[in-house]
Amino acid sequence: MRVIDAHMHYGTDKNVAANTCVPYLVRGEPDSVIRLLDEQGASHGVLFPHDRRQTPPWDADYNEANGDVGLAALKYPDRIVGVARIDPTFGAKHTQELIDRYVGEWNCRGLKLVAGYDFYRPNDMKVMGPLLDKAEEHNLTVLMHSGDAPRDLPYLQAQAAKAYPNVTFVLAHIGMHAFLWEAILACQEYPNINVDMSQAYPFDIMTFLKNVSVDRLQYGSDVPYQSPRVEQEKLRVVGLSEEDLEKVFWKNAARIWRIA
Repeated sequence: MRVIDAHMHYGTDKNVAANTCVPYLVRGEPDSVIRLLDEQGASHGVLFPHDRRQTPPWDADYNEANGDVGLAALKYPDRIVGVARIDPTFGAKHTQELIDRYVGEWNCRGLKLVAGYDFYRPNDMKVMGPLLDKAEEHNLTVLMHSGDAPRDLPYLQAQAAKAYPNVTFVLAHIGMHAFLWEAILACQEYPNINVDMSQAYPFDIMTFLKNVSVDRLQYGSDVPYQSPRVEQEKLRVVGLSEEDLEKVFWKNAARIWRIA
């Protein structure tokens, strides 16, 4: 069965995570991404930087880390979908110029946001509006880390989806267990919200499927922190039909990330 891994970090900061499930996945080495895709049987991967600013050096606006993702996407355009990590608190002009440049230089196809690390609220349109304007202009998918209070909460994130109904959103981790039902309610109310199941429990996945739809769920491994083998097995034990497994493993992601 075809697989698209829709949640891949390009390595990690060794000061944050000295040990990972995929230690050979290293920022700046595109071949390590392809090795991982091949080992988990994936045709494509949605790749973005480590969530936190790297130390050292201090890559304040993630531009250097995004550039490495861009180089990987340019080297393997038929395998890697590049996504930029954005901190919108740098202001409208800087944020929009970065996004325009990433789209033009390396065909950036999405934006990754972690409000808790960058200290803003995802429902604050003064901060989010300029970023989401560009997401709508360039047809970029917006992936949000979800499930950590007080900022990365699904129902706060849903207000961005409400304000921008033409933008496709993904809430990673289905609310990270504690906020599962917030993610479910967000998806029930706003059809432009999807989720990925990385780090979710099998129970969370089943609950989401029962209360939302198989069409709104996509596979993601959250490498290098998590194991692709374990994340894939969660989907195989929840009782999905072969048709529904195909949707979650690749068809939904192909639609959300515009993968042929």
